[in-house]
Amino acid sequence: MDLPTLNVLLSFSLNKLELIAFIVSFLLALYQKPKSLSTAISAGVMSVGLALGGYLHGNVINLLSVQDQVYYWYLIWALFSLAQAFLVLGVHWFIGVMFSDQVKLVFITMALNAFLNTLMFIDRNVVALNFDSSPNLYSDDSWLLWDIYSIGINANLLFLALALFSRGKLKGKYVWMFLLYCCCFAVLSL
Repeated sequence: MDLPTLNVLLSFSLNKLELIAFIVSFLLALYQKPKSLSTAISAGVMSVGLALGGYLHGNVINLLSVQDQVYYWYLIWALFSLAQAFLVLGVHWFIGVMFSDQVKLVFITMALNAFLNTLMFIDRNVVALNFDSSPNLYSDDSWLLWDIYSIGINANLLFLALALFSRGKLKGKYVWMFLLYCCCFAVLSL
């Protein structure tokens, strides 16, 4: 199996693993005692957003030409990340549920995800590759920032899924959250 096919397979599997983690976190928040409606809302919005994003990229973006797909890919994910963050806040406001520490973490993580996706869009289409239709086709073409962005986005989602599993309070546990994020980043960079 050549390397690009293996990378596509691993990224597809990682997205499905993150989706399953969000769904399980949603179900646990609803059915365990005491219920955590705030965590259930966050995990539910994240799982629906991740599934809808995968569907849109698989079925709508594929209708565009390859050059247009490559051009818009990261910009659409950036907008989708921001929409998820604000949808989590909006659902909390609409239902009247107080924000938990996990909601703040969702908002920060998805804002960081949107920022990283925007940086990848700028890096790929404006600065580094000057609208090349086939960037990073070979490992010689890729560079360090591209890898950091790619791993960072997936590490954000994996970290968020694991943080939503936590049943305790996150307030004041910044060192443990940072170590968890570093572990997610390290595992994905292997």
